[in-house]
Amino acid sequence: MKPTISSITTILAGLAAPVSADPANWTAGPFDMPESAIFAPSRDRIVLSVIGGNPGEADGNGVLALLSPEGEILDPAWITGLDAPKGMAIIGNTLLVADLTRLHEIDLTTGTLLRSLEVEGAVFLNDITSDDEQAFVSDLMTNRIWRYEVGRMTLWLENSSLAHPNGLLLDGDRLVVGSWGQGLRDDFSTDQPGSLLTVDLDDQEVSVLAADLGNLDGVVRIGGALLVNDWITGQLFEVTADGTTSVVAEYDAGLADIAAYGDKLLLPSMLEGTVSAQSYP
Repeated sequence: MKPTISSITTILAGLAAPVSADPANWTAGPFDMPESAIFAPSRDRIVLSVIGGNPGEADGNGVLALLSPEGEILDPAWITGLDAPKGMAIIGNTLLVADLTRLHEIDLTTGTLLRSLEVEGAVFLNDITSDDEQAFVSDLMTNRIWRYEVGRMTLWLENSSLAHPNGLLLDGDRLVVGSWGQGLRDDFSTDQPGSLLTVDLDDQEVSVLAADLGNLDGVVRIGGALLVNDWITGQLFEVTADGTTSVVAEYDAGLADIAAYGDKLLLPSMLEGTVSAQSYP
């Protein structure tokens, strides 16, 4: 029987400490399909998006959980009533959350859901990246990238070469995109593996940085290193400026939208139902 949000909330309410007690490297859970994590400096908290069941279903089971930087679960249901929340980004004191066809704006101080923007034409809004003034949002199913600025969402780029864009990272004058791959099937397998792409912010030219890596999810830069992970294999790649790739770690399948804060990686594992923090390198 699939666990419900209420049953998971009951379990987590009694969980006062992370599964792993190592203050540097910890694992917390269980959660029902955790997808993305972000560190909110203004609150000194980690926000975790928890899908709560089917990643593509608008069922109202999605929540955001709140953790301490040491991995203590402070509130397993800080924000409730979402559908299938995934990527997050912060602009000012506003947390942005991608949720299928909507973008939620949440006040980080009060935990108030300020507004839910319905994005016309969106199908599967996935990851978000921001520079504290604007944000970009990927749509896995439509080969589109949306731009959020001054409270409005506009279509920024639609291009088949995006090959089902997932992870995003604003990286100087370019947007780094982790693609899922061409020929997406109903079971999320693909005819071709995805590549790590770059999109010029000025002319929107799409280039391949590292070809045919896998079904790519999160993209981060930490300590100068550019990292991207494969959801299917759990592999974590480091990619150099010339596109050379190396596998630097291997995790369980289902490693989703990784994030960085300080010298740590936040590692949400959808299938394991946990989120971990590990020092890098």
